[in-house]
Amino acid sequence: VRVSAVLTNAPYLLNLDCDHYINNSRALREAMCFMMDPLLGKKVCYVQFPQRFD
Repeated sequence: VRVSAVLTNAPYLLNLDCDHYINNSRALREAMCFMMDPLLGKKVCYVQFPQRFD
C-alpha cells in the first residue's frame, strides 16, 4: 500500500492489530511517503509498542 499526501490533507491513522509487528521501521516510512516530506515529515511520527503478557 502506498499513500500520497497530495491526495488529501485529512489526518491519516494506521491501526494494526496486536498480532502485527513491523521489524523494519523504515518500511512504514517508505510506504507512507508523506512521512518523507521535508516539511511534514518532522511533524509525523510512528510509535510501536510490542505486545507483552507479563
